[in-house]
Amino acid sequence: MATTTDPADGRPELLDDAGEAVRIERRRVADEREALRTFRGRVASVPSEPIRTDGGAGTVAGGRGPIGATGGSGGIGPAGPAGHAGTAASGPPAGSGLVAVRDAYRETVMSVPHYEVEYDDTYERSVAEEFGPELAYALTRCSRFHAECKRSLIDAAETAIEERERFVRTVESEAESVDRAASRLAPIRSEVASTARTEFSKDGFGTLDAYRARTEALIDDCDRIAARRQRELASHERDLAIDGDVDVPSYLYQRLDATYPVLATVGAVGDRLDDLKRRIERAMAEA
Repeated sequence: MATTTDPADGRPELLDDAGEAVRIERRRVADEREALRTFRGRVASVPSEPIRTDGGAGTVAGGRGPIGATGGSGGIGPAGPAGHAGTAASGPPAGSGLVAVRDAYRETVMSVPHYEVEYDDTYERSVAEEFGPELAYALTRCSRFHAECKRSLIDAAETAIEERERFVRTVESEAESVDRAASRLAPIRSEVASTARTEFSKDGFGTLDAYRARTEALIDDCDRIAARRQRELASHERDLAIDGDVDVPSYLYQRLDATYPVLATVGAVGDRLDDLKRRIERAMAEA
């Protein structure tokens, strides 16, 4: 979104850009949530494959023992180039379940509209990021989609869906917070711009004192807006942190000029009000 300069504070229109960033993220997270739900359903319909314990196709490469004895989410044995590492005594070819899971993942999670722009990962890297390295190993380096792995994958998909749902709620709360702050700031910014054009040297002391009182009231309003915003940011931090280190605004607004656009805008308006108050007080001293 192209930004414009507001005469009330001399800063780019950060709140418009912040609102747009939140709307984009809300849509993307919702798309990922729905893709994961579809993926979970498709995984549930993929038949699990039997475990081999005789050193055949069901054994993990490198002699690490039978499938299911490798720890984590469970191993499945190495898959060949086409995803078929052997043939079980009966049922589908070994590894065909893994191929079905891979295809389902590519056709759902990796097919959301923003995937290339936001991630552009390979299948192996994507499942590692989404479900963890152990389950990713089972899905990409082993030969059979056994029942334990299927259960683990469905559970991991459910966890990923729940995480998206929590984040959607956080983003929606953030959108409401930004809109509320913008709505409350709009008349203040307009009044500051109008008052700043006043030639105070032509006014009497009483009129100037009224201007000063009004300016102080607007400063108090800005302080209240900032305090509420700080409380809302603290609430978001308690509810959700990105990767344990990055907070929600740092993630949402990483492409903007300010990591905390609401507070930056409130601060800019507050600075303008402070300047205005000093002008009024100088005029009062000369009246």
